[in-house]
Amino acid sequence: MTSLFDQFSIKGKDVYVVDDHHKALAAWTLIRRKTEAPPNLITIDHHTDTYEAFLGYAHWEAYEGRVADQEAFRLAQVADIDWQDDKSVAKAVENLKHDEHIDAATCSGVLGNAFCIQLSDSDATPSIEQLAFDKSMEENWPNPPTEPKPKRPMSYAPAANRIYALPFDCFIGCQAKPHNDACLARQSNEIIETRYLDDQLQRGAEISRSIGLADLEAAPYILDIDLDAFHSRRAITPEDTSTFYRLIKNAVAVTIATEAECVEDLWLDEQDRMAAAELLRKMLAHIDKAL
Repeated sequence: MTSLFDQFSIKGKDVYVVDDHHKALAAWTLIRRKTEAPPNLITIDHHTDTYEAFLGYAHWEAYEGRVADQEAFRLAQVADIDWQDDKSVAKAVENLKHDEHIDAATCSGVLGNAFCIQLSDSDATPSIEQLAFDKSMEENWPNPPTEPKPKRPMSYAPAANRIYALPFDCFIGCQAKPHNDACLARQSNEIIETRYLDDQLQRGAEISRSIGLADLEAAPYILDIDLDAFHSRRAITPEDTSTFYRLIKNAVAVTIATEAECVEDLWLDEQDRMAAAELLRKMLAHIDKAL
C-alpha cells in the first residue's frame, strides 16, 4: 500500500501524494481506517473524475472474451473491495483506470459523499429544476418550455453513487455571452481564489442541504487536490487564500495527485511553464502556511 503514495506530516496534518490520481484510493483507505464513519471528499480538479469504477477494466475483459456480462463483472469488482484489507485495495488500484477512483471509494464505503470542484463540465450534476426545464424544452419544441428557467438556489436528488460535480458559470463577475477561451482562462486562474471557492461551496451547500447534510464542511472530509487544476502560475498563487486555507486546516487529511502529463497538456501559459514538481512544492508550501 505505502508504495502507492508518499506520505508527509506537515504540522500534524497527514498529506499523501500520488502520481496517478486513482492511487489516492489507497491513501483514502488508510484515512478511513482512522475514522468512525466514511469521511466526505472535497476535491479540486480539472476533470470531474466521475466515471464508474472498473468501467475500463470490465470493458477490456469483455472485449477480450474473458467476461460474458460486462456490467455484472464490473459490479463484482466493486463488491470485492474490502477497505480493511491491503491486498484487496491494492488489487482495486491496479485495475482502476483514470477518473474511476471516486466511484470506487464511495461505492465501497471508503468515502461518504464526494463534492467535485472542477473546470471541465459547467452543467455538472444537474438540479431537479434544471432537469424539469430541459425536459420541458424537449417536449414543447419548437414552442417555449412550460417550466420556468431555473434560478438558484436549486434542489438536488441524491445520487446513487453519492458523487456530485459542482456546476459553474465562469469566472466571478463574467458578463461575456457566449463564454470564450479568454474568460475560461481567467476562470482557471481563480480556481483557489476565495471568491471562486466561496461560490463553489455555496453551490455545494445547495446540494448538501438537499441530501440531508447540514453543512458541506461540517462533516469530516478529505481535501483532495489534482495539480492539473492549475493552468498558470497565477492560479497557484492566489491573491486571497482564506477559504482555501480554511479547507486545508479543517480537513482530516489532504491528498494530492501530481498527474504530470495532464499538468503539461492543460497548461495555458506557454511563456511561463511550470512542471508538476514545482506545483507540488508550492502546494506543500500553501499547506504549511495554512497550518
